[in-house]
Parts: sequence; C-alpha cells; structure tokens
Amino acid sequence: MKKIRAIGTLFAVAILLITAIALFGNEKTAAASTATAVLEGKPFYAEFSEIIEAASLTNGKVYVTDAAGKKVDARLTLNETSDAIIVWDLSPGQYTLYVEKGASKKLTFNNKKKSVKFNVVKAVEQIKSTKDLVTYFETVLNNQNFGYGRVQNEMMETSESVADSAASGKSSDHSTTNNQVEGIEEGDIVVTDGRYIYAIVENELVITDAKNPKNIKVVAKKAFKDNQYLTKLILHNSLLIVAYDSYEERPLEGKDYMQSISLSKFAFFDVENADSPKLLREIGQEGHIAGIRKQGDVLYMVTNSSPNYWLLREGVDVELRPYTYDSNSQNTSEPMPIEKISIFPGNTEPNYTTLSAIDLKDLAKNEVKTESYLGSGSQLYMSQKAIYVTAPKYDYAAPAASNRAMTDMMIMPAASNTQIYKFAIDQTAIKLVGQAEVKGTTLNQFSMDEYEGYFRIATTEGFAWGRNADSKNHLFILDSNLKQVGALTDLARGERIFSARFMGDKAYIVTFKEVDPLFVIDVANPAKPKLLGELKIPGFSNYLHPLDDKHLIGIGYDTEIRMNEYSKEPFVITKGMKLALFDVSDLANPKEKSAVIIGGRGTYSDVQYDHKALLRHVEKGYYGFPVTLYEEKNANEMIYKGTGSQVYEVTTKGIKLKADLIEPAQATQMYEEWDKTVRRMIYIDNSLYTISQSGIVSYDLNTFEKLSKVNFAK
Repeated sequence: MKKIRAIGTLFAVAILLITAIALFGNEKTAAASTATAVLEGKPFYAEFSEIIEAASLTNGKVYVTDAAGKKVDARLTLNETSDAIIVWDLSPGQYTLYVEKGASKKLTFNNKKKSVKFNVVKAVEQIKSTKDLVTYFETVLNNQNFGYGRVQNEMMETSESVADSAASGKSSDHSTTNNQVEGIEEGDIVVTDGRYIYAIVENELVITDAKNPKNIKVVAKKAFKDNQYLTKLILHNSLLIVAYDSYEERPLEGKDYMQSISLSKFAFFDVENADSPKLLREIGQEGHIAGIRKQGDVLYMVTNSSPNYWLLREGVDVELRPYTYDSNSQNTSEPMPIEKISIFPGNTEPNYTTLSAIDLKDLAKNEVKTESYLGSGSQLYMSQKAIYVTAPKYDYAAPAASNRAMTDMMIMPAASNTQIYKFAIDQTAIKLVGQAEVKGTTLNQFSMDEYEGYFRIATTEGFAWGRNADSKNHLFILDSNLKQVGALTDLARGERIFSARFMGDKAYIVTFKEVDPLFVIDVANPAKPKLLGELKIPGFSNYLHPLDDKHLIGIGYDTEIRMNEYSKEPFVITKGMKLALFDVSDLANPKEKSAVIIGGRGTYSDVQYDHKALLRHVEKGYYGFPVTLYEEKNANEMIYKGTGSQVYEVTTKGIKLKADLIEPAQATQMYEEWDKTVRRMIYIDNSLYTISQSGIVSYDLNTFEKLSKVNFAK
C-alpha cells in the first residue's frame, strides 16, 4: 500500500512543476498536461509533449469552444519553448480547448487530435461546501503550474518591546521564560514553578525536584509514543500544558493510498502532585505550530497545514478540510465542519491557518473555539488585544526557454511582499478584523510590534547577496485598521535586517552585509517615522535585548573581511560570538560602549536564534546563555574547545564575565556531544541550574560553585 506524507507547500509546488498533471486527448498515452480550472483573469495553461506550430493558433487548428460547442474569441499564445498553449481573456464558464491533427510538428508518433475540458471560475470568497474546496484547490493547482503560485516560509519565532522585555525579566524567586510581551506566555522546552523543573528530554517529559539544590532528583518521567514529538511546555498554576507533534495514517477510500496527517496536540496535566502528573485532556488541530500563547486563563494555538490537494490530479477523493481532535468527545481526529472554514480576503494559497482558544479555568468542560482560514501564515506576533499573522507573498515567473531544465528542478521567486492579518481577541473569541500588505519580508516575530494602537513592522525587500544584490529595508506603521499611516523606506541598500527591537516610541534595526549598522528610529509620530542616528561597527547582532530605555544588549557575531585568493574579491566570514552593550542615550550618536568576543570561528549559542535561551536576573544584572566554543585552526578547520554556559554581569557601566561554566574538551575530542550541550539556564532562589539532554547541574548563584548533578539516563 502506498503511503503519502503531508508535503510542505514549497516542496509540493516543486513536485507540481516536475510532474505531468493530467491526461488529455483521445489516446491513453500522455500527450499534454493541464489543470481543469483557472481563476477568472488568469491564463489557462496547457502543456504538451510536442512542439506546437505558431501558425496553428491563427489557421484554425487550435481553438476554444464554450459549453454549447460554439467557438469563442479567446486570445491564444505559446510559451517560449512552444510546448504549451496559453488561453487568455475568458469569462467564467465551461470550455474545451481543441488541438487538431497537424497543429504540432511531427516529432512524435502521437500526433492526433486532442481536446481538454476546463473551467474558468470566479475566486472562491466563501466556503459553503466541499465542492467549493475542490474548486479552490483545483484553481491553485493551475496557478502553480503556470507560475502564479505563491509559497510561504515556515513559522519562526525569535526577538521584542522595552516594557515587554523589562517585565519579562522581572526579578522573582525563580526565572521565567523570556517572552516577547509582558503577561503573554510563549512556551519553552524548560519551565519551572519555583520548586520543580519541567523539561523536554529526548521526547520525554522529565520532572525534577529542585527544592534542595545540593540534592536534586528526578521524581517523574512521562514517555510519549514513537509518533509523538514534544515541542513546548507552558505552566498555568498547577496545570502543565505539553505541546507535541503527532502523526496519524488514514486510508483513502477507493484508492491504494495511506494518507499521513500531521497534528499539533496539547496535553493538559494536573501537576499539583508533580511526582505523579495526571492527564486531564488532550486537544489538537492539523498542522505544525506557528505559535502558542497564553494570556491570563486563555490558551491560544495557531497552526499551519496543507492538505494533499495535488492528489486531485490522480483522481483521489482526498479530504481537503483540516482535522481537529478533542479527547472529551472524539476517539480520533475528524475533519472540521465546513462552516468553520473561511478564506483570507484575496487569498489563493493552498494552506490553512487554524486558530483555536480554550479557557483553562474549567478545563474539563470548556469548549475549544476553532476557526480555520485558507491562507498561509509564517510568523506570529501577539499583543494584549490582537494576534497578527503574517505570510510572505511570492510571485513566480513561467519557465524561460534558456533555463527550462533548471526551473523544472527549483522555483525562483520573482518578488515578495508580506501579507498581514489581524485578529481581535476577547477571551476565547477570535475575529479577523483587518488585512494589509507591505513590501518585503519579515525576519522574525521581533520585526513586529504594537504600541498605542499602531502596528509597526520592519521588512527587507529584495536580495542582499550576489552580484545583483538589490535589497533595501523598510519600516511601516499601520493604524488599528491596518491602514498605512507612515513609513521609513530604503534603509541600508544592499543589506538585510539581522535583528529588530521596538522600545516604546523608538525602534532599533540592525542590518548587515560587511559591517553592522545599528539604526535608531523615532516612531513617536506614526505618520512621520524619523531616522535619528546610525552606528557602523564590524560584526552584527542577531538578537537585541533592552537593558533599560537607554541601553541595548546585542548578541551576535564578530566578523572579518577576507580576500578570495582566486577571484580577488572580498568576502565576509563570522568569527567568535559577540556580546555588546550599546548606549543610545544620545539618539543621534549611538555608541558601542562595551563588547566581549567569545571563542573563535565556529562558536555558537542557541540564544542567537532562540531568545528563550537567554537567562535574565534583573536584580543581579546577570545575563547568561549556553555556549559551545570553537577556535579557528586555519581557513578550513576549527578546533573544538568545550561546551557549557556563561553568565555575564551587564550594567550601564559595561560587561563583566561572572561565571565560565564551560566543560573543556578532552584531548582527542573533535566535536561537542549533543546530549551534553546546555539547552537552557534557570535560577530558583539563590541557585542556578543548567539543563541539557543528559541531566541538570546546580550551582550557587553567588559563587557559582557546583552543588549537585542529576543524570536523566534511564
């Protein structure tokens, strides 16, 4: 029996460009490929296995008829390789394209009269039936085949706003997750309630009692199934929420196929007795997690998914609705009701963005509120009153004759913008209230921010690398209805954004190609954002964290410009990690007040791409993160030096190393052991804990003396 895995959109589009889509003609051998429906205003594209004579488009050997068999006045053209007929300017209706014998050059034995039926349909604006879904995805197939398909990036999550940051690192008796917005939990791989440490370890939930830092011990382990992969944890009072990916296989009726469905599930455990967690309920929805957030008593879940719509071309009656699951009422996942599916206005994406909310106050009884929208979402930002979902919008050109073979193997975007969708939230009520589009694409969630009712977004347009680099960077400001009210455009041409931070009425953007410009932007007047200052230094920061309203911490890399010995052209390499302190008290003249270089080329830390890996202790001024050290031996070789973590004291005066908790490499050791690399650092009272896949180590938070260690090994 054949198995079909859920395919990411970009990969699916590539497959469609390579694979014949349909049979056409009176013979049983494939003579041409086409899609059976196209949106009004879009061309209909029929690809052949033969070369079509240009004269046949005007001499009557190629023509189009309507549903009544009457010839219609359609504009016909050929593609650059003359093996595809393109039909233009048809109103909605049913049509047949005819290709008479002799219309193609006699290069094959298959030169017979051919015909194909197709529909021109209006864009589906509302889903009322499964037939509407079939029509929607059939038009998507045709758009992709001709090169009008759009593809979204995967959801990333990474960077934040001054009030948010300071509050996120607020000193207490134990550390908290480095969330983007104050009061909105994002979930992490390690969380603590001040006594117990809950961690995802090799796909197990491991609970460790840290009451006595000199004698920490594992008190519970919860194993999950082989087809379940843990991703995030959130604590809500004595409730532990475990998010995980799950996979189910379903037979497709009447076909020799097994369809694999990917679901994001959320298991709710009562951990009042942490050594004996009790499963209360599980819910889930199809797709991969774009983001989870918890505000007050409400949990919000956003996922992205794409059905196996390409099977429509194989005559498979595939389920096109996204699946959901609730252990309160179901034994297995089921397709969503049609009335719960909508379309992002003007969207033609082959993906779903599914949003759910549940009130945790009465978890056993409360209903999961779920809505799904046809349209992609790649990044998520949540304020106190709204969820913003963004997606890049790509346009693709039809293959040219000169590079047809290459474009059959890969897809190159011609241009891209960012679509923004705003959902107002009121407890479990989620309502789409606005849509907008801006030039360029975002880096991560920290490229977005909401302040005093205005939404700010930083983007990069174009490409920053190669001989024809044409990139430029923008900052757009939109009002509560997502109407653009102000913009600052064309920053740092030829470079791209590496990090962004919004701090109240100021914005800080780092771009990079050869040096690291830190731009200081005044956004106090939303209609007229103004560039105040700029600092250019070697290296770049790919994470910015506010120390206070006049100082920023930057974490990134030191860089060096070298000369290619063959081309004699300069190129940039990354060297050691860089921890910098920026003074922005004089907004027109930002300064790098202090900087520390950590290790050499090859050194890295999770904090450079995951802000949740940052330890903050505001009271002591401590900032820590995992570190794996390398040094450069020569241009092609690095030497492994050790792995662990470091803690720095960062104040307005400068940066000081407080604890070097790196375990040195053994004499013959060439690389780090993945299970011993530190993933997170937390503190509880006066003790520091480092968590890896192999175990937890505790230290005195004042002297950094090692106190205890517990191994997770079974």
